[in-house]
Amino acid sequence: MYRICLISTLLLVLVLPDKATAQTDHGFQFVRIQFGDAVDSSDGEGWRRRWGAHWSHDWPVAERNLHLALDRTTDIHVEGDPIVLRLSDEEIFEYPMLYICEPGYWMMEEEEVENLRDYLNRGGFVLFDDFGSESEWIQLVEEMKRAFPDLEPRELPNNHPIWSIFYDIDPVEAPALVKGRGYFTKYDDAYIGYFDKNGRLMALACYNQDLGDGWEWPDRNFEEASTISFQMGVNFLIYALTH
Repeated sequence: MYRICLISTLLLVLVLPDKATAQTDHGFQFVRIQFGDAVDSSDGEGWRRRWGAHWSHDWPVAERNLHLALDRTTDIHVEGDPIVLRLSDEEIFEYPMLYICEPGYWMMEEEEVENLRDYLNRGGFVLFDDFGSESEWIQLVEEMKRAFPDLEPRELPNNHPIWSIFYDIDPVEAPALVKGRGYFTKYDDAYIGYFDKNGRLMALACYNQDLGDGWEWPDRNFEEASTISFQMGVNFLIYALTH
């Protein structure tokens, strides 16, 4: 393992003057994307909200714990609470990574399609998490096709640098937290990416996996699932910040 210090300019790569202004604190904040009907996010813990809106599952405990893990295990400067935005918010261009929970129920408005396309083309990274079954996978693919009709998702090879950029992770041995039946059957969980024309990984879908559960419930740590979930979260974030 090595320690990494990310300079503030990495947080500015998504910003163009006519769209957004840079973060003034130069610190990292986790951004969860809200979709569908509005749900009051003023209070409530992840367990109490589990049967609420799909986008809010594990919120806000999961990301608070991830912020804590980043602060304790890396030199990434974390400042401010995790936040919730919609893809229609111009503020998304201020942040290097967006998190979408339960993409099997994700649907975009036309404005959101355009913003997502611009966000990813400018260098942003989207993490999809907490879904399984073929129908949920198809829903994600269909929504992504609206933004990138010519891009086809590809399963990440086990030697992709995202698995070793900070922690050394074996994705095959990682325990799956969603025991679904779906399109990918080689092992329980699969990690499928969308790449731009230069080969940069723009979006990563954690299929038959639920990192948010691992972040929310570290004390349960079933089969070391929470440990792997935090390690994956750190790796994905560092990759997003440096590519």
